[in-house]
Amino acid sequence: MYYELKLVMESEQHRQKLIVHKFGGSCLADKEAFAKTLSIMKKFQDKPTIAVLSAFKGVTDQLLKLIELAIEDIGAAEAFCAKLEAFHVDMAKQMISNEEASRDALDFVNARFNKLYTAIRDIFKGGMPPHMQDYVVSFGERLSTYLFACFLKGEGMNAEFFSGDSLITTTADFGNAMPIMDKTRVKVMLELVPALQEGKLAIVTGYYAECDDHLVTTLGRGGSDFTATILANALVEYYDPEVLFWKDVDGLLTANPKVEPAATLIQEISYDEAKELAYFGSKVLHPICLRMAMERDIPVQIRNFNKDLDARFTAISKYKKKTGEIVKSISSVDTCTMITLQGAAMVSLPGIAARLFAIMAREKINIIFISQASSENNITFVVNAQEGMAAVKSLKESKFFGKQWFDILHEDMSLIAVVGHGMAYHTGVSGKIFTALGDAGVNVRAIAQGSSELNISILVEPKDLKQAIHAIHEKFITKLI
Repeated sequence: MYYELKLVMESEQHRQKLIVHKFGGSCLADKEAFAKTLSIMKKFQDKPTIAVLSAFKGVTDQLLKLIELAIEDIGAAEAFCAKLEAFHVDMAKQMISNEEASRDALDFVNARFNKLYTAIRDIFKGGMPPHMQDYVVSFGERLSTYLFACFLKGEGMNAEFFSGDSLITTTADFGNAMPIMDKTRVKVMLELVPALQEGKLAIVTGYYAECDDHLVTTLGRGGSDFTATILANALVEYYDPEVLFWKDVDGLLTANPKVEPAATLIQEISYDEAKELAYFGSKVLHPICLRMAMERDIPVQIRNFNKDLDARFTAISKYKKKTGEIVKSISSVDTCTMITLQGAAMVSLPGIAARLFAIMAREKINIIFISQASSENNITFVVNAQEGMAAVKSLKESKFFGKQWFDILHEDMSLIAVVGHGMAYHTGVSGKIFTALGDAGVNVRAIAQGSSELNISILVEPKDLKQAIHAIHEKFITKLI
């Protein structure tokens, strides 16, 4: 069946446009939000459509708390679970007015919570195997997505519910799994494409999938967004997909508006630039989502759910820079930990960096910035603030770096990422940035720049962050607007 379907679709000269919507928890908050989501679905219903959903707002955190309770106190866990069930029952009754659809939704809620009660009792009796947390937290998306599918059916829409584990196969890295795309493509073709060809709206759970052993896995931070681009990637040979992320922001901005009042919407941006912004501070999208889109040249839009459907938005693609455009945006990490490893012995000892990275990898600590002087007397690197003390502790306790000939220094810093393809085509950009910072009285503590010249990263003291961003924004962006 798969190969017959593949041949039929490949024989078509023009691929049909496909819209993949991603709706977060805030898009499902109340009756008004459900109605707005319905209006969005109707606007695009002339094209094959997939909607990927997150859990209701706050539910994933509540499920994590449920797991903690289940480990220690089954009575407290069951009482907490009952409150969570009552919330979903109330959502079903409030949001779904059609009697048949409401009954279907309530039956589903009852069945799922029976499974959830069983899971927390198993945790209390037998502990927490690696896959169990993924299984429990997946209930957030299972419930919200099924209820939304019932809501659409009650409103006369031809919707069909799909569970993420029936469509996506991943590695067995529980909590942070990665898709196995060849297996995922087969499942998507067998399960999802027939429904789309029949004109159904495919309503898909975000965030979770399954590994080869048919255990539930989750896709880590931004997992529901990741689901949307995984599905688009899997369908690109047969459709012309576009992914629309509905958020509570207008899109990507030239800077954080809380720090820089003159920040404006970026209407066009490249995949590479957007990934840099996502990696360095912007929480709008996770960079791994963009990798899936970039890999198959799938256009992405970031739209504001709370604004009119015709409002401006950010489009992400293989965007080519405009003439005169140098810096696209300035992203930042407000607080991070700068760690400096120094000592005269570093010059004569080979493999210092390799040993350092090995320790960080073993502790699962991500290095987001690194700088080394040519003298090789020191290495400066940066980790997220919440991992800072763990990184310092692991170095001091290591057999190699814990010896007396190394100094391990650390302090809180702010990280600024100046991003833009245009920097590669203009001379003296770094000089102009540092001149602007110097004129603003900002002391630069460390810098790093890749050979692509897409990103210049700068460490400054937290007290200077706002002034530093303003100085760079004023120099390279505000004057061009």
